[in-house]
Amino acid sequence: MRDHYEILGIPRSSSDRMVKIAFEAKMKALDDPGYQVPASVRREEERQLRLAQATLSVPHLRAAYDARLDERDDEGEARGWVPRGRIALVAILLAVSAGAWLLYDRVQSRERAEIARAEKAEKDRREARWRERVEANEARREAMRQEEEAAIAAGKKWQESSDWERERALDERRRQAQEAKDRAEESNASFRESQARAAREQADRQAQRTEEERRRAAQAEVERQKAYLRSLEQDEERARAARHEQAQREALEKEYRRQLEERQKQAN
Repeated sequence: MRDHYEILGIPRSSSDRMVKIAFEAKMKALDDPGYQVPASVRREEERQLRLAQATLSVPHLRAAYDARLDERDDEGEARGWVPRGRIALVAILLAVSAGAWLLYDRVQSRERAEIARAEKAEKDRREARWRERVEANEARREAMRQEEEAAIAAGKKWQESSDWERERALDERRRQAQEAKDRAEESNASFRESQARAAREQADRQAQRTEEERRRAAQAEVERQKAYLRSLEQDEERARAARHEQAQREALEKEYRRQLEERQKQAN
């Protein structure tokens, strides 16, 4: 089974930069349309390349991996055989040397690409930090907003309670004012009724006085008429008596003259 160095085609003494260059070269070779292999083989090679690059690019992972390789080599020497990695070392070095000139012309562009990627990574880190700060600020603002909303809600509740108390007090004052108004109106109505009753009673008394005066006047007129009639009757009675006396006197005088004439006739 090939180790990570064999997979990348580099010696164990290769630097991290050489690991990166070898990995990119191998990945580019996999992407070459002329490299005709089944998809499953391509995926397996890509997996091995990524695993090798991931292991050898991290110092503590690479150190642990190298230690395991050393143990395997020591066990092989104890059994009297040379590890296949050492046998292939010369071939690998030759392959690397042969491919070095192919990689050289790409170094500059790769370096620029690496710089660009590094800049992008730094930019991504800055953006990540910026997003973290933004999220933290958003979280703080959200917390402040929630606290503010809670304070507003508490203030609103207190305000509503205060408003309710003021409204209740205002309603009580309105009720008392309405009751006072009703009592005043009732008192005024009672006063007006009393005045109206007094006016009616006064009018009734005045009407009674007027009626009494009219009745007395009518009675007086009746009495005056009666007196007048009595006076007329008395005058008529006196006139009758006078006429009767006059008639009696005339009758006596007539009788006296008759007797006188008879005496004169007798005397003659």
